[in-house]
Amino acid sequence: MKLLVVEDDPLIGPAIKAVMENAGYTVVGPLRDAAKATRLGAREQPDLALVDVYLAGGENGLTLARKLWEEHSIPSLLITGFDHRGEEARDFAVGLLRKPVMPDALVDAVGAVGEILAGLRPSSIPPALELFGRPDRVSAPAPQSAPQPMRRQG
Repeated sequence: MKLLVVEDDPLIGPAIKAVMENAGYTVVGPLRDAAKATRLGAREQPDLALVDVYLAGGENGLTLARKLWEEHSIPSLLITGFDHRGEEARDFAVGLLRKPVMPDALVDAVGAVGEILAGLRPSSIPPALELFGRPDRVSAPAPQSAPQPMRRQG
């Protein structure tokens, strides 16, 4: 599974990359800039983007995640250390992971999201992970079509 990491903290971004590579994932990034992340995402077509909600310089990770989804069909797992509710991101992100997150919980969260994206029910869901939509209803949009919303069903 190929991951795009977008994190503006100069310590956290490389740490996420190292943890995920040690767990066997291919990692693109980390990137600190939404415009560069959009271009690299379009070129590399990762399976999942790990996107910090609040990026430096006033950039918004939610806007980036929406753009990755709508323009390139790249799902995102949002990451934040701030009090943030995911309601506004339910249509274009798979879930929200709360910082600080321990390395094992990060790997478990990405693994659970990977299972969901593969059409499976996750074997476990870490407590720091908030999923958007029921795992059996989440899927990528059909190519060259309008994005399919990922909403909680029932």
